[in-house]
Amino acid sequence: MPSHMDIIMQNVEKMRMQDPVRFNKLVQEGMAIELGIISPVSKKTKSAEKLIAEFFPSDPKYREVAQGVLDGKRKVVEPAIKALIDAGKDPVDLVTNALMPGIQVQCEMYDLGLSFVPEILMSNDAMQAGIKLCQDKIGDVPSKGTIASFVAAGDLHDIGKNICAAILKANGFKVIDIGRDVPKEKVLEVVKANNVQLVCGSTLMSTTKPGLVDTALLLELEKTGVAVACGGAAVSKAFVNTFRNALYTKSPLETVHAATDIIGGTKKWEDFRN
Repeated sequence: MPSHMDIIMQNVEKMRMQDPVRFNKLVQEGMAIELGIISPVSKKTKSAEKLIAEFFPSDPKYREVAQGVLDGKRKVVEPAIKALIDAGKDPVDLVTNALMPGIQVQCEMYDLGLSFVPEILMSNDAMQAGIKLCQDKIGDVPSKGTIASFVAAGDLHDIGKNICAAILKANGFKVIDIGRDVPKEKVLEVVKANNVQLVCGSTLMSTTKPGLVDTALLLELEKTGVAVACGGAAVSKAFVNTFRNALYTKSPLETVHAATDIIGGTKKWEDFRN
């Protein structure tokens, strides 16, 4: 009969295999707590209720939409958005102030370990249903920018990349998925052909980290003006700071914030080094 410790270790191994990005994040947080860098309670200071209070709109009809997105309920979001459009509400305003707050809270909750990948995907599906109605009214809703996403050459692990891409898309970015085991030359080709403004690269293996270095330096050498946001279980800020044209993002939500700053022109890769 397995002991309690055996069961715990089985669950830990299951998490490591199914969601390696979250597993690595929890390990890093545990190490930070042990070293006294963060408090054991610092990550739990925000509850779902506090996040809703912080990000949700005050208008009750807009809050209904935001809650529908957060709950991943497409059947709630679609009729609510349609009614607001029929009432003369600006579709762009609906995207920004009714649909986006719901996904923002969901992403914040994921970053705090309060929600998981299925919730992100369901919320994104509900939000996209609302966005489609807005697009039908005014045409394409402008994206926040174009990002290319890839896993470094030699690495076939793409769960983290897929999660990050889904969250970037949910936050209004166009994401070109280059795939896994991608050589630097392929990344350069995609960047040049698609007016890419930021590249997101990841790896879960220490042996394939040089692929991120080579890609960042090639993009700089070719004067693309495009930096590489690096993440993944094998990647650390200390490592990324050893080469140019790159920044470290430790979570999908941090990648969203960095992409917003870089594509918006308020920051460059150098600003993320301190």
